[in-house]
Amino acid sequence: MNDKYLFLFGANPSLEEPNKEFIKKAGGRDARIALLILNREGWWDYLPRYTDTWRRFGAEQYSVILPGDNGHFNYQEIITRLKESTGIFIGGGDTEKYHDYYANEPVKSLIREQHNRGIPIAGSSAGALILPGISLISPNDTKNGKMISKNGIGLLTDILIGVHFTEWNDEKNLVAGLLEHKIDHGIGIDEEACAVFRNGHFESAYGNAVHHVKIIDFVSGNYEIIS
Repeated sequence: MNDKYLFLFGANPSLEEPNKEFIKKAGGRDARIALLILNREGWWDYLPRYTDTWRRFGAEQYSVILPGDNGHFNYQEIITRLKESTGIFIGGGDTEKYHDYYANEPVKSLIREQHNRGIPIAGSSAGALILPGISLISPNDTKNGKMISKNGIGLLTDILIGVHFTEWNDEKNLVAGLLEHKIDHGIGIDEEACAVFRNGHFESAYGNAVHHVKIIDFVSGNYEIIS
């Protein structure tokens, strides 16, 4: 059985060391990466933030998946591209829109199937937030300025993820989410960092910095942070 890897980037999808490992596990020069992003004005200008780093590690083959100009998908095309991929990378942007497009069926099940086959999955910012079982969206990242919890893709359980952690001063929001959902472990990922999971468990961190938030007591709300 193949190990199942997740690469959760805090904001910068160009970090070299985690991308090197992601491409290696996706097949190196034979990798075929599916990049899932949003259709917004000038989206093609953002592609080098992802693809330039992949090319440095030998990966030239990638396909871009995004909604059409009408906001709809060609699902048959998506199914084909995801099933052919040896690595999947979900980009960053409007987290609520990313959730609507990629954390619902049929895309959700396709990503889970590929993950279960041992295909490495990566997400940056919004892409990282929609991968766990519960997608916790910070008030800094919502239209109404309130924290939102939604069902995520489900590749991690019993853990909550926060991104832009230090930059958004998001400690209190991640703690509030943990207390609300009665989950005792969260990980806050700074913008220049990446947390790596193997088979559903935290394995390593790259960059600066990844913070582990542990709830000590749900009644009092006491917690500790280990960075």
